[in-house]
Amino acid sequence: MMKYKLFRSPGDLDKAVRKHELVAVETGKNIDDVADALIRAVRDDLAEMPEYAHCETAAYAPEPVQEHRRVRRYQYEMMGVVYPQYAEKNILIDYGVIEEAE
Repeated sequence: MMKYKLFRSPGDLDKAVRKHELVAVETGKNIDDVADALIRAVRDDLAEMPEYAHCETAAYAPEPVQEHRRVRRYQYEMMGVVYPQYAEKNILIDYGVIEEAE
């Protein structure tokens, strides 16, 4: 079994890594096994934040960390999306996932 730790970044995944906040831990055979749970965790995390209280939230499935990233802490990255009711742009929040053997 593997353990997947989901962290929310305060913005860019590459920056302020010490400020990243642990929001969920899931266990499963592999990343595909926990993908739905991680997506739910990102959506719930965003929905629980007071500044996004009345907004729709969504999340993209975890993907391997892209080559251009400087951060080496994470094996996977995810993007959370907030759809504000009256804003012109959606809010994008980066999440990182650490994969560990249990």
